[in-house]
Amino acid sequence: MLYRYSAVSRGGTIVTGEMEAMSRAVVLDDLHKMGHLPVEITESTRAQSAAVNAASGPFKRNPSARQITLFTRELSMLLKAGLALDQSLGFLEKDARSKRLSRIIGDVGGHVGSGKSLHEALELQGPIFPPLFVSMVRVAEASGSLDTVLSRIAETREKTQKLQSKAVSEMVYPCILIIMAIAAVVVMLTVVVPRFKDMVMHAGTEVPEQARLVIGASDWLLANGQMIGIGLAALVTFLGIAWKRGVGRERIEDLVLRLPLIGNMIRLNLTIRLCRTLGMLLENGVELPAAMKLVRDVIGNRRAATALDRAYDALRKGKSFLEPLQQSQLFPGVVINMLRVGEETGSLTTSLFHMADMFEEKLETSVQRSFAILEPVIILLVSVFIAGIIIAILGAVISMNDLAV
Repeated sequence: MLYRYSAVSRGGTIVTGEMEAMSRAVVLDDLHKMGHLPVEITESTRAQSAAVNAASGPFKRNPSARQITLFTRELSMLLKAGLALDQSLGFLEKDARSKRLSRIIGDVGGHVGSGKSLHEALELQGPIFPPLFVSMVRVAEASGSLDTVLSRIAETREKTQKLQSKAVSEMVYPCILIIMAIAAVVVMLTVVVPRFKDMVMHAGTEVPEQARLVIGASDWLLANGQMIGIGLAALVTFLGIAWKRGVGRERIEDLVLRLPLIGNMIRLNLTIRLCRTLGMLLENGVELPAAMKLVRDVIGNRRAATALDRAYDALRKGKSFLEPLQQSQLFPGVVINMLRVGEETGSLTTSLFHMADMFEEKLETSVQRSFAILEPVIILLVSVFIAGIIIAILGAVISMNDLAV
């Protein structure tokens, strides 16, 4: 099969190319023998689809991110307790809380039992274990600190998932409010207003301008409701496809970053991801240029990735990597200053972890405050909109009563 790869050489340069091999593990071994640090290895579309279908079957799904995190934490604990790797994997396979996870652990254990290293076995599982995860395990196996590195990986994933869960839980109530508001307005315009329309329009009185606007909106919605539904579905589908393919993604990300509340939370999240991932890589012996490239691939934002590319180029020229990060205006000034002090004093890793912890607390507070403000604003806007519709209808009814008197 044909594989495409990108890796970081010993000199810090990016190496890309293609290689024919029996499996990803063979490509990984060849790159290691050449002294490269693999960043990404992908198969051709047909080969990848066949491998995924053969491994998982038509009705099988991969374990969730939380299950992988739990597996990482438990494997670290068993290794720290003195158990051998194959024994630890065997225990975890038996005690797995789902068949999906048990299947994956059994597959990893089978590869380890046949003589492969853990990072090779994980790499063979495809996208279940991200490239950064596999690279960290490879470095850990080379340095003999597998249990410690697995614990750090689990800790990082747990904190990330905790923040995600908190953000999702805070968003549930505002989203319900928005959905109920839209439903209430639609019901008012499609059910309530049409019942008053004939009575108001044929009463022989002049219909107030507000009532005309509401009746016009009701008529338009009834006439075009089906087309609106189809258009919204098509728009959501188009945006989803375009986002996956990267079409206009950078512009959308820049637009979201400019939003008052959400933009600030996204910047904080990018700062946390940068500091914690880079600190974890440096702590385990990955050179700064190679670590910068690995972080670039997991940062999840095009503008931030561009800034990290410039930081990598600055490192190759013997300059500080902090200037490009500062010029991007994505990361707070205090982060740049603290990392500059850490770089000068040789405590960069410590500074990175300190910044990650500090901004995690700040992000939690920001999420709580932002949605605490958002909820009453949504309620107020919905109340005003519905009240306007009711007042317009009542105004027309009152004018009819005045004529009757």
